[in-house]
Amino acid sequence: MTMNPESKKPVTKRIGHERKNLISQYATAAVCLYGIIRVYEFVEVFNHYEGESTTAQEVLLALKRSAITDDVEFSISGNIISGPEFQPQFDDYSDNVASICSSQEGKPRYLPCKEEFLRYSDMDYLEPEQPYTDLKVYILKHNLAPYAKGLDGVDGEMVDLHEMIQFGASTTSVYDYFTERGYQYSTMRILNEFSKLLTSVHNNTRMYDNNGFTPYELAKVFDRQKSNTISTVQDGHQTIAKVGRNDHCPCGSGFKYKNCCGK
Repeated sequence: MTMNPESKKPVTKRIGHERKNLISQYATAAVCLYGIIRVYEFVEVFNHYEGESTTAQEVLLALKRSAITDDVEFSISGNIISGPEFQPQFDDYSDNVASICSSQEGKPRYLPCKEEFLRYSDMDYLEPEQPYTDLKVYILKHNLAPYAKGLDGVDGEMVDLHEMIQFGASTTSVYDYFTERGYQYSTMRILNEFSKLLTSVHNNTRMYDNNGFTPYELAKVFDRQKSNTISTVQDGHQTIAKVGRNDHCPCGSGFKYKNCCGK
């Protein structure tokens, strides 16, 4: 806010309705892809697509107003913009923010073309979709699920699966999920084929920890760098940490480094 020199009363900066909605649309897309994003990072993303010089001040003003006047899918707290899973009133909010921000450090940000990016402002948009379709078809074909179709059955399980992986669940964790759901496999071949499809789903899901990249995509990025070191930034200082061949791969795939980016 600024001060009117004559009235000495605060004057609220104006922002157009269309401009506010545009910034809000980008914020929704950003939290769908990244889960959590700092305001200054969001400014960089917005300007990357719009070619305009928005500022943190304008972003904060637009998003705070949208949060009050509109039904939005993001929250704004301090310098953090977060998705519906990360509400500031939740007890684990601070821990989740710290964990995801830490995992994102040193990784590039997924920035598709503008049209594709804005598709993520639809909370139900899923891409890539084919691995989930392949898994669902296999489950139904071999009668693996003890439940019917619909949100109480396989469709709901695909939604749960996507959310789990998006949050960074390992392949072991998602396999355990289906075991707990009562999945049974009549032969070892069916079990192995199911496991391969489940791994494909895991490695082709966009993750918050990976700044929106899938594990396979991020593995390719690291492979192009042809280095077995990972650069991180802490407190403004860059550090280089060596990754052991038997350590979990930093791309988030769930595999050991020697079987993933370290091949």
